[in-house]
Amino acid sequence: MRSLLVRCTTSLAAALTLASFGIHFLYADNAPEIPQQAMKLNQRGLSHLHKKEYDQAIASFREALQIQPEYPDALDNLGKALDATGKDAEAMADFDKAIKIAPNNAAAYADRGMTLFHEGKYEEAAASYRQAIERHKDFSEAQNGLGASLLRLGKTDEAIAALRSATASNPKNADALANIGAALLTANKPGEALPFLRKAHSLRPDSPDVLENYAAALDQDQPGPWASLGHLYYKSKRYDQSASAFQKSLALKHDQPEVLLALGQTQTDQGKLSDAIQSCENCLALNPRRVLCDTQFG
Repeated sequence: MRSLLVRCTTSLAAALTLASFGIHFLYADNAPEIPQQAMKLNQRGLSHLHKKEYDQAIASFREALQIQPEYPDALDNLGKALDATGKDAEAMADFDKAIKIAPNNAAAYADRGMTLFHEGKYEEAAASYRQAIERHKDFSEAQNGLGASLLRLGKTDEAIAALRSATASNPKNADALANIGAALLTANKPGEALPFLRKAHSLRPDSPDVLENYAAALDQDQPGPWASLGHLYYKSKRYDQSASAFQKSLALKHDQPEVLLALGQTQTDQGKLSDAIQSCENCLALNPRRVLCDTQFG
């Protein structure tokens, strides 16, 4: 699924996170009856969607809609699956159909807002999120989406207010916690950002974007999070970002042989052998018994 995490580095460039939404439709009085088989196909599609098996999800939702073309849940879920594969126009059409059938449903407005966000239509996204919140006032994910949209529009104070509402509605919404931290970093308030980012990191320790925000908010004498970030990036084969994170850690504390070794391995995978050898030599200067350096780089 495409996400929108506001990633703020020390240069305070903003980036955002949105999750998909799990609120059920509030059907209109004249909403159609949904056959059991259509419900089963919708559930099968959701299972595929959660596993990121988008083609199978799309097929299951479409089968459900063949049985009942006015099935709002299936229309909304199909829209989410199409959004995840970058088919924004098709997703928007399905969200609009779902809203027409169930006009009081908050989730379809929020999902529609996410697609508009992905299209870079931040004003329209904010309006759609506001419509979701009007229908469900404590809708944390929609409040998060509104905050993300406002931040993209440069409305930092309004964004922070929306994101505070999101974290109040759901204190364990990791996306909202990460995004308010990023918004506060953008506002040059790292001290206020830190508690939100610390909690976001505790909820989502394997997210490089969350960890990068967290590291940026920390005092400059703490190299550990940058080193951890380097390892996360390395695992996902994002070698340029990995090397940059290791170098930031070493800039804060140069005598870290294990980080130097990790940087050397990363530079090897980047094809920068002379840099890798230098990193290894620096590692050996600090720890002459580090045999792996000798065997790796000869």
